[in-house]
Amino acid sequence: MPLIVMCGIPSSGKTTRAKELEKFFKDKKNITVHIVSENQCCRAHNFLKNDLFMDSQKEKIIRASLKSEVGRLQNTKDVVILDAGNYIKGYRYELYCQAKGGRVPQCTILCNLPIEEAKSFNKKRPIVDEKLPESSEFSDNSDVQYSDNVFDALCQRFEEPQGANRWDSPLFVALVDEKLDFEGIYNTLFENKLPTPNQSTQNAPVCPANYLYELDQITRGIVMEIVALRKQSPGTISVSYRGSEQLMVDIPPEIGVAQLRRVRQLFLNYIKLQSSPPSLDTLPQLFVRYINSNYNAS
Repeated sequence: MPLIVMCGIPSSGKTTRAKELEKFFKDKKNITVHIVSENQCCRAHNFLKNDLFMDSQKEKIIRASLKSEVGRLQNTKDVVILDAGNYIKGYRYELYCQAKGGRVPQCTILCNLPIEEAKSFNKKRPIVDEKLPESSEFSDNSDVQYSDNVFDALCQRFEEPQGANRWDSPLFVALVDEKLDFEGIYNTLFENKLPTPNQSTQNAPVCPANYLYELDQITRGIVMEIVALRKQSPGTISVSYRGSEQLMVDIPPEIGVAQLRRVRQLFLNYIKLQSSPPSLDTLPQLFVRYINSNYNAS
């Protein structure tokens, strides 16, 4: 599925541009479009908008969830639009590698609104004190203001995409009061040749017949053991699997089963892409280290 990565500071018009693109592809090209929305993902995880961006662990959960959803939707016909800030260049590189590995084209759209205008737009949002909806019905937080502290912090963190970087290219800049280059974006995604795959995006060589089964069983067993032990102690716990050494799991107490399953799936995908998969004996240690790094790295 061709991927469009939206990018920009808070309140710079990313969602508006995403909806314009959706309308263009549906009305003019008869192409199905899927918008993967950070605003909706935040609500789906029951995170408050400003709390999310003040908590690096919550941000990691949202980024992992968005990336996973983009990967799930990949095919060769439809268009997926990732409507999020995508302010970290390393994260954009991960999205690029995922798209390249799936043999789908990608482009980046920078919503280049001046900071003062973005601030003014943010202040026009009607909701200041966000409250999560009582029902589980579909919702998003588009009408919620960023606090001044969060707005300024996100602007400072923003790593602007550069057309010279292969993971940001081709780069389209959406200037205020100017129309997007819809045809140029369409030609980039559907007319140009796909990127040439390299070692970092090739599928791993065929493993021994039982490798993937054992990989699945080991990681599943460790997740189940973590969940069981966390019921007894919310702090650091020690796990082992099939006689492996005691492995220390140090993750925040709010991390639950759903988050552990997501990080397990990311680990499985990571291992499958390795040109030389690690031995089964080392997998428990690698998996626990991967869990800790996902939830405790700064």
